[in-house]
Amino acid sequence: MLSGISVSPGMALARAFVLSSESVKFDRSPVATEFIESEIDKFKNAVAGSVIQLTLIETHVREKIGTDKAAIFEAHLMLVEDEELSEAVIEVIQTQRLPAPAAVEQVIDEHVSAMEELEDEYLRARAVDMRDLGQRLVLNCLGIVPQSLETFDNEVIVVADELTPSQTAVLDSSKVTGIITERGSRTSHTAIIAASMEIPAIVGVEGVTAVIKNGDMVALDAEHNLIIVNPSPSQSDNIEYSREQYMSELRQLEKLRDLPAQTGDGVRIKLVANIGSPTESGPALSKGAEGVGLYRVEFLFMETTEQPNEEMQYQAFKSVVDDMKGMPVVIRILDVGGDKDLPYLALPKEDNPFLGCRGIRLCFERPSLLLCQLRALLRAGVHGDVRILVPMISSVDEVRRFKEFLAEAQSSLEHDGIAHAKKLPLGVMIETPAAVFLASHLIHETDFFSIGTNDLTQYTLAVDRQNERIADLFEQLSPAVLLGIKHTVDAAREEGKPVCVCGQMAGDVHSALLLVGMGVEELSMSPVHIPRVKNAIRQHSRTRLREIAGEVLGLATAAEVKMKLNKYWG
Repeated sequence: MLSGISVSPGMALARAFVLSSESVKFDRSPVATEFIESEIDKFKNAVAGSVIQLTLIETHVREKIGTDKAAIFEAHLMLVEDEELSEAVIEVIQTQRLPAPAAVEQVIDEHVSAMEELEDEYLRARAVDMRDLGQRLVLNCLGIVPQSLETFDNEVIVVADELTPSQTAVLDSSKVTGIITERGSRTSHTAIIAASMEIPAIVGVEGVTAVIKNGDMVALDAEHNLIIVNPSPSQSDNIEYSREQYMSELRQLEKLRDLPAQTGDGVRIKLVANIGSPTESGPALSKGAEGVGLYRVEFLFMETTEQPNEEMQYQAFKSVVDDMKGMPVVIRILDVGGDKDLPYLALPKEDNPFLGCRGIRLCFERPSLLLCQLRALLRAGVHGDVRILVPMISSVDEVRRFKEFLAEAQSSLEHDGIAHAKKLPLGVMIETPAAVFLASHLIHETDFFSIGTNDLTQYTLAVDRQNERIADLFEQLSPAVLLGIKHTVDAAREEGKPVCVCGQMAGDVHSALLLVGMGVEELSMSPVHIPRVKNAIRQHSRTRLREIAGEVLGLATAAEVKMKLNKYWG
């Protein structure tokens, strides 16, 4: 049995199609001086051919999957047409006399190596896109048509060292019933596309291409992160039965899309979505989201080679607000710095980035960066229910200082005669112990709280959530974390102001029910989790959930908490 990282839920049983990962062989020896110009022409023709291919893929994805995922290939087109990239390849051809495919390979490898060294998972995942582009350019330089996975005669589970976004995008989901890769992450575009196409997928399976051979029967259970190679008849029967049950559950959950997340005793819980770009609004609505609880604007900044200007940010915010048609859109101020680097900001290296200049601290350090965001937010506010969320708050002074920047942005828009919202609801992220202790003071300065349980757990337990050596210590059900959440919720409720939880706990059924019992009435999560959380809420009464939460909050260890929750909810 094998396991990895489950990135797209579901189950499958089919023969393996193992994608060859052997690199194309070609002569990398320097060429004679008189052939340099022809190699440059060869590269330019490869760029032109890649543009045509990527345009066709982008059109295919737009028609078959949706405009949101087509944006991935719009980004690929921007990369392949990037003048700096072309200039770098041409310079290598001219100065090192390398043939075109070797020059491409060298430049792309340098970019990929730099990206893979970044600490931020999202940025590391973009290295896959760069490799995808490099492979395409190399093949086109050699006059080889890139391998396509568009057609299969029978159902298959595709197994690969790594599946590129362009390979994933053209898969026929009626034939490809599963994806298994040796490399990959939750935030890779391959994972995003697989989930959009509803193809079960597990990535990061160490040594899988050596274990699974072409034609092997494979049972894939992405619900429980389990892979069985050449299963026994009884195992095959079990996976088929589980698959039928899973599909039946999905059909039943689909019926709940337009129904409220309301407890048996009539308490209304709002379920909203975490998104990272305007393209994710559609999938959120399709799952029944009642708005956006967390719009992470840093992804807009990560997808470009230079800082997005005010107009770009305004258009991105407005797009989401328009899609939500009057439902709330909570937009978080740029949360980068430390572990999330943006090359064009030239951020200094920090020994302890999670305790360094990140979130609002970085924005205060770069006033023009913050004012640009605020102007875009205020302009988007005239189109719907826009709310501002400030990350990494640890003092009341920071909130007051932020308000001064907000007032300055408003004044500048008034001076310029640009339409904007006169007032937007203001909230702060509760993700540091300081914010928890100051909750009763912070709530007087703000309109709502949003609890980021991922960072709150990290800071409360002093556990770096990216450090694999201490991964077992990162426990969101730690009594210390739960008591911090309860204290925050109580402080807000005393003032009659709302609290939303937007970390991973919100999307886990057991944790979500516990949070509702603790008084939380708004949960923000990845859209894919909304149907199951809604279904669970509708099956329980708030009164009973409150009783269970009371029992849980008196426990001393995370193990005891889990045991108690399993007792009640299995």
